[in-house]
Parts: sequence; structure tokens; C-alpha cells
Amino acid sequence: MFEVDNKKFFPMFKNNSNIVYLDNAALTFKPESVINKGSEYYEKYSISTRTSDSKLGISINSKIKEVRNKVSNFINAKDNEIIFSQGTTDSLNQIAMMLSKIIDKGKIILSYFNHSSAIVPFLENFKHKNIEIKYASDENDLLNSIDKKTKIVVIPQKTNNFQIDYNMALIYKKCKENNAILINDAAQAIVHDKVDFSFCDVLAFSANKLYGPTGIGILAIKEELLKKLSPIKFGGGQVQDIYDNFDWNLRELGSKWEPGTPNFAGIIQLGEAISFFNSFDLNEIIAHEKEIANYAYSKLSKLKNIEIASKKGDGIILFNFKNIPSQDVASYLGNRDIYVRSGAFCAYKFKNIDKYSNSYVRVSLAMYNTKKDIDILADTLANGGNFIEII
Repeated sequence: MFEVDNKKFFPMFKNNSNIVYLDNAALTFKPESVINKGSEYYEKYSISTRTSDSKLGISINSKIKEVRNKVSNFINAKDNEIIFSQGTTDSLNQIAMMLSKIIDKGKIILSYFNHSSAIVPFLENFKHKNIEIKYASDENDLLNSIDKKTKIVVIPQKTNNFQIDYNMALIYKKCKENNAILINDAAQAIVHDKVDFSFCDVLAFSANKLYGPTGIGILAIKEELLKKLSPIKFGGGQVQDIYDNFDWNLRELGSKWEPGTPNFAGIIQLGEAISFFNSFDLNEIIAHEKEIANYAYSKLSKLKNIEIASKKGDGIILFNFKNIPSQDVASYLGNRDIYVRSGAFCAYKFKNIDKYSNSYVRVSLAMYNTKKDIDILADTLANGGNFIEII
């Protein structure tokens, strides 16, 4: 049975007893087990994998290999398809740069609901090429837009704003029929849905959304596509030898994609975050978050002058109060230890669709949120008096 007091695993709640944290689409808290893994690395085996001819060197290499395997099993990929990155933004920048070296013309399809990290890297890397940029408003629009001219499709399996449903298997089938590359920005989906690498060519996510550390993420690329690409970062670990003039030799190993000294502690913590997440039943997490989302929608809808833009049951709840800037509402709540987000959440294109506003207050849920959190949120808003003018 899913426990409703999952806050007990997270030291942030122990050290901030009054906090109501509802900004999980930006960052999730870390369980004690993940925090301890970072300390363990620095205290017990804090050396480089390059120091491989030693007991600790062999140990740290083995641990990194284990995490790579854990990630591949988690998303249904192969170990050699997993590249450690600095996070989703870094992953998307890398793949955009790599693809720009092999694609010169055609069409790139993006979603109006994409995070800017899933838009701007493609605009920048393809702006001097014969490329058409197309934005899709929903799944039908997306499917109808995919044709023989389409080279790349970039969508979020789950968004950080309006919850647009995408059938990844259906979209991937259409992409394959047209030899298009499908990129799944799984930053949000990785912790709220089943993410399956079988239904895309490229997948990116960050550990910090998965109860893991900041500064570490994953770029997964299908082996067939990976063979066509070249690295865009260069340095130690990937160089076999350097010759005269501009000639040098690249190692044909996994390290060719990960030059330099990686975030060893972060990688190990990512492995622990996956273990922590897998200790729960995903269906129970989804059901719990759905229950809290429905409760939040019902509680908030009773407030005066509120305008809820999201659908009942959405794990991300967007709303505004009439004539009150969203930032003012977020500031009012934040100064009372209730953490939400305001604005467009780095998803600036959705405002191009007429029915949407430029800015909202966002409540985003996680496994540790409870009905009590929602009661405090709703009561604090209801007691806002003249500030929010909802009494």
C-alpha cells in the first residue's frame, strides 16, 4: 500500500517542518539515501576513474558501469546507448549540435508546449541551414505534420505546463515511416510516467526531477543513430593520440562521448535515486498523485475569482486570480513557506495559442505531497484578504 507520509524519507522536510513544497516540476527533494551516496563517495573512494590501476580505481569504474546499466534497464535501452550529461538542457544541446552536422535541409517539428531547452538549441544550430521550423499544437496536429520532409521531431512525453497527451508509440511509428528522428524530452515524464526508449531515437532527462542530484542527466541515443554521429565535446579520456598539424585519434569506446572528469558523485547518486524510485510501485505513485491532483482542483475551484486553466486530474495545476499578477500570488505564498512557480515556466511558445495567458501560477505535485499540503495552500489563499481579493 502506498504510504501517504513519504515525507519521512526526505531531510528537507525534517529541517523545514513548515514547508509546503509544490514546485516539483522544477526540482524534487532528495531522499536521505541519495544524499548519503554523495557523502559516501567523497569520504570513501573519491578518486578518478583514470586511476584505474588501483583498488579504488577499479571500484569506482565498476560503480559507474553499474549505474549505466541501471539507467539502461530503467528506460529499456542498451548500456552503450547511455551517455552521462549535465542534465536535460545539456543533453538537448548536445544532440542538436550533433544532428546539425549531418542534417542540412528538411523540417524540424516542435511542440508549442516544449520547454525552451527543447526549442532554442535547434533554432541556434539549424538557423543557417535550409530548415523549416514547424510548431504543433496537439497530437493530431503533430501526426499530420510528419511527412517525408521531416528530419527531426522534438516533443516532451509530459510537459512542465499544460498536460498535452502524446502517444509515443504512435508518433514514433509515424516518424519511422518517414525516416524522421524522434527526440523525447522526458524531463517531466521520467518521474510521473513509464518512459520507454523503444519509442524514440533520442531520450533526455535530468536526475534532479527524479529525486536525484542537480548537475547530472542522461542523453540516450539509439545505437544505429549513434554510429552516424560525432562528439561535439573534446578532452581527456577520449583521445588515443595526437599527431602533427590538426590530426589526432579518437578512442572508439564509450568514453568518446564523455570527455573530462565526470560528476562521479552525481552519477552514483543518480543510481541510488533510481533504486529509491523503483522501490515504489509506479502505478501506486501515479494513483496517489492523481488523487492529490483531483483534491487540489476541487479545493482551489471553490475560491472566489480563481481561473483554473488546467484540467481536473492534471499533476500540474495552472491558475490565476482575476486582475492579480501571477508573480504577486507566488510571492505571497512563498513568503508563507508555500513554494509554487509563476510565469510561463520557460515554455514561451504556448502563449501563441489564443486561449492561453502569458503567465500562470503553477502547482506541481510529487509522491510526497498530501491533502494537508493542498489544505494549507487553499486556506492561505482564502485568507489572503484584500491582497488577492478573493474573500
